[in-house]
Amino acid sequence: MTVIIKHGLVKRQWCQATMYLLMQPEAIFLNIAIFLSPYFQSVYSREHQTPKDCKSDECKVEGIDCTHIKELVPKASNGVYMIQPVRTSKPFKVFCDMKDGGWTIFQIRNGLDSLNFQKGWAEYKKGFGHPSCEHWLGLENIHLLTNQANKKFKLRVELKDFEDNSAHAEYSEFWIDSETEFYRLHLGNYSGNAGDAFRGPGPPEDDQNGHMFSTYDQDNDDCKPCIFGDTAIESCSAMFGSGWWFSQCGMADLNGDWHSKDNNIGWLSGVHWKTWKEVPYSFKVSQLEVQSV
Repeated sequence: MTVIIKHGLVKRQWCQATMYLLMQPEAIFLNIAIFLSPYFQSVYSREHQTPKDCKSDECKVEGIDCTHIKELVPKASNGVYMIQPVRTSKPFKVFCDMKDGGWTIFQIRNGLDSLNFQKGWAEYKKGFGHPSCEHWLGLENIHLLTNQANKKFKLRVELKDFEDNSAHAEYSEFWIDSETEFYRLHLGNYSGNAGDAFRGPGPPEDDQNGHMFSTYDQDNDDCKPCIFGDTAIESCSAMFGSGWWFSQCGMADLNGDWHSKDNNIGWLSGVHWKTWKEVPYSFKVSQLEVQSV
């Protein structure tokens, strides 16, 4: 068995399957080899915190977001941390990418866990998956995180294709409204090399900024219906099998179906960011993260 520990957008995913192997008696030499990696030591130790009640010192709140933690501990490494944004009643776990001042990750897609993103409203509100693996942090947590008093956040979208090319899109401001407003999306100015798929370069109906979040059981898009060729679409979320800030339907959807290499072209539902590569190309990796500014 060969285990490769690398640092970066994709290769940090040891996740549940690897953890199962490490707990087996015959894995003693595998454990020794992996624990030689300082990065793995950091992530592994954080994965064994008390999970829910936070009554032990190991589960203590370490900051209000990952940027705050990086400020408090400049040498803090990537890993899972417990945060509690201002004016929130309960802490929750996030994965912190500590590059460039610390980023709080709220979505990872890479196919390594085969995590199903075809979820309903309740699951997208609560969140699903594991912070260090494929996951969605949860709309309520994202709202609490990005609506702290006297703080603003910027958004970074990181993408990787199956040819090992990378691109990013960054927005100078990012927050979402509360559930009463269906977690409406708000974005600042764009920069980067992936293109502004949230707004789109085309007609106004492609613009997803200012739109509410939709799931298959909570349709908040602008399709009444939407006409694409000879096809009428009543619900973007039902059509694409994902939860997202759909307009009519727009050019970004990073929560669609994940497809493997050599099978990632030609699908209506995919991990799409159409201003970098147009549909039907579905990306290998997406990561959504915020940083306080």
